[in-house]
Amino acid sequence: MKKIRNIIFFMLILKSLIIQSVSKSLIEQKSKINYNKSIPIQKFDINHIYIDNLWKKIFGIKKKYFFGKKNYLQNKKTLIITNIDANELKSRINNLNQKSQIKILKYNTIIHASIESYLRMGKYIGKIISLSNFYFPMFEEKLEKYRIPKELKYIAIIESNLNPTITSKSGAQGIWQFMPETGKIYNLHINNIYDERNDPFKSTEAACRYFKYLYKKIGNWELVLAAYNAGPSTIDKIIRLHNKKDFWSLWNFFPKETKNYIPKFIAINYVMNYYKEHNIQQPLYSHFRIKFNDTVLVPIKEKISLKSFSSELNISYKDLMFLNPQYLVDIITPENGDKYFLRLPKGKISILKEK
Repeated sequence: MKKIRNIIFFMLILKSLIIQSVSKSLIEQKSKINYNKSIPIQKFDINHIYIDNLWKKIFGIKKKYFFGKKNYLQNKKTLIITNIDANELKSRINNLNQKSQIKILKYNTIIHASIESYLRMGKYIGKIISLSNFYFPMFEEKLEKYRIPKELKYIAIIESNLNPTITSKSGAQGIWQFMPETGKIYNLHINNIYDERNDPFKSTEAACRYFKYLYKKIGNWELVLAAYNAGPSTIDKIIRLHNKKDFWSLWNFFPKETKNYIPKFIAINYVMNYYKEHNIQQPLYSHFRIKFNDTVLVPIKEKISLKSFSSELNISYKDLMFLNPQYLVDIITPENGDKYFLRLPKGKISILKEK
């Protein structure tokens, strides 16, 4: 009897151990399954990988800065519409052209393809829209001052994606991509401390003057934009050779990049006006929250380090350089009558007065 009780006791202990072992295994497995479920499956999209890397290079910002958890989920629910019916597109472009000051917006298959190409870069376009909120009011103010169409602001997107420090392979620089020689003509100075082609305010003033000159010379906005891209001498030569002044009639004779310039201009014009219809969203967190018109120029009266100065003003160094992309060095020393200025948020002026 005692032996039977011992056997039963042993079997109960063994059963308990087996149940514990199985339960532990199931819990671990369940934990692993839940963990794996919490990781979203991402499709391999080479366009978006390129865009994110390019954006990091331009602004030095981590991807999560623009795309927080809420925005990611929002984008997962709302798919970007990357194509559009030809008749619908014709109607929309016609509506834009009726409001246009330059009347060059038209539909053809080349433009259709260019528009859909930009729509496929929807996430990137959203970031450009965010930057346009900062730059466009200043662009429009300058364009209005020179009495030229406000739509010319879209050229800056074609030229630089609104990156004030970008340099082309040919040596063009800044938001409006001025070559050194053209920059000098329009008073954009370059030395070892600054490059004024990178200054959004001064380079926009220069671009307006250049557009005004080109229109006075050519008298046709399509060919003005072509000349901005290829150079006025190239366009003059093509016009004289073929005795025509119509972009599309001369299309076959332009350099490859210039052939795409007007289609890109019309495409950007369309996307910036109809991005909501294609479910393109701005980032939840813009790079710089203040408006350009909420900034002011302050003279630099003594030797400063921009990094130290940003710390004193309680503004990040990246934000200070975002406002002052013309400076090539950290230490600025006013001497020999040279005048240097910093663009700062108006809210920081009171801190300067206390110093």
